[in-house]
Amino acid sequence: MLPQLAVELAEGTWRPGPVREVQLPTYTGKQMRTFIPTVRDRLVHRALRTALEPVLEASAFHDWVSGFRPRRNRITALRQAAVHHQAGFRWIADLDVASVSEGATLDEVIDWHAEHIHDGTFLARLRTALAAMPSPIAAGSGLAPLLINLRLSQVDTRLPQLRVVRFADNYAAFAPTREEAHGAFDTISDALLRLRLRPNERKSRIRNDANVEDLFLIGG
Repeated sequence: MLPQLAVELAEGTWRPGPVREVQLPTYTGKQMRTFIPTVRDRLVHRALRTALEPVLEASAFHDWVSGFRPRRNRITALRQAAVHHQAGFRWIADLDVASVSEGATLDEVIDWHAEHIHDGTFLARLRTALAAMPSPIAAGSGLAPLLINLRLSQVDTRLPQLRVVRFADNYAAFAPTREEAHGAFDTISDALLRLRLRPNERKSRIRNDANVEDLFLIGG
């Protein structure tokens, strides 16, 4: 299977197979629509991610971003948050992004990659892989976690003045006063809106002197 798949990828004749839709329970007990490619196509997704990840790690992602990244997890995010908290920035704009995997178009996802990847053949194979999914960042693809980070990196670049930490799709911006925290909340919300995203109203709020260990929890 692998030799034939390699030939198809090299020649540009590879075409993805059908995608199977399943309902899987999340950590919070909700059911999530998930789209599972064939085993053969999952191998392609893994190969694409293996090639993409080092490039995007080097050029697309900020140091204050953790989650869906090698050696950067919730503990990394908490350590970075603690630095701001211990420095006296005790007001926190805590924003969870709603439906981050929805609404992106195939063309814009490819354009985000083209800012960092200049191999047209590679981008063509990536387009073929993502076009087979019901949406480019649909849950179930081996590429989805990386694509979520890449989508939010478009937001991250608009936040240079904030003391911010992001874990997956959860932003925490640290400020010395309530007013500045509200300003940070609005800045992040406006940046999300440019990507047709918005904060999750149920999970997003201004916190005062929150325990850092309570940040970035699944389910808010």
